[in-house]
Amino acid sequence: MSTSFRLQICENCRAYFFVFSPYYTMPNIYSFYSGKLCDFHKQRRCGRMAVPLLRTLILYCAVICAVRLMGKRQIGELDPSELVVTILVSDLAAVPMQDLGIPLLSGLVPIATLVVLEIFLSFAALKSRRFRRLLNGQPAIIIRKGQLDIDKLRQMRLTTDEVIETLRKQNVAAVSDVKYGVIEPDGTLTVILKQPQQPVTAEMLGITPKDTGLPLVVVSDGKVVPRSLELLHLSPADIERRLKNQSIAVEDVFLMTLDDCGNTFLQKKEGRA
Repeated sequence: MSTSFRLQICENCRAYFFVFSPYYTMPNIYSFYSGKLCDFHKQRRCGRMAVPLLRTLILYCAVICAVRLMGKRQIGELDPSELVVTILVSDLAAVPMQDLGIPLLSGLVPIATLVVLEIFLSFAALKSRRFRRLLNGQPAIIIRKGQLDIDKLRQMRLTTDEVIETLRKQNVAAVSDVKYGVIEPDGTLTVILKQPQQPVTAEMLGITPKDTGLPLVVVSDGKVVPRSLELLHLSPADIERRLKNQSIAVEDVFLMTLDDCGNTFLQKKEGRA
């Protein structure tokens, strides 16, 4: 009588045959099942790690798109409405990333709603001056002809120390040197100096300086920048011709700028003759 027999297990419509014989012992079978179980848990862990990874990538792209749609501003230049939207967008994006039990749309839909609302308010502010003042506020003069406006400082809850500190950052030594100091809606202080304290200009000295244009990067790290060439109405062949006159190849250029007046700045890559 043979000592071997077969046991058939059907799992997910796939058949596994195990042959029990002196060569197929229980430890071997246990090892086989343990390996399958470990593979299953590994796949499950990988699946769990993939979910937060995908969520993070999607929310990151959503926040980047939201910021781009709202416009390019520095943090210190944000209007009150833009600052509020920026803070809310960051909070809404953080919640679905931290809690996987919250649907992803619970973060994406509010972010999209805030962006649409901000764009709508921006267009409304462009159309209505009164609404723009209500939404963003208006400038306030806190320094008049070298004197601080005490009532305005109290109204805006500013201290003299804060005003003097801001003046020092703008290289203004004394309040008496300021003709007008204006607090802008974004919170920055604009300073207009009195005539004797203003920097000397070429017009005051009767000098006619050389005209300069806006320098544009035409070659960066050995590669031509097509957008700059379009603005200057030039072609890559024109740049190569300019460089050839100086016995320089485009690949050897680290940075080259050119303005509409023909002024050129050129720097080679390190180690290039």
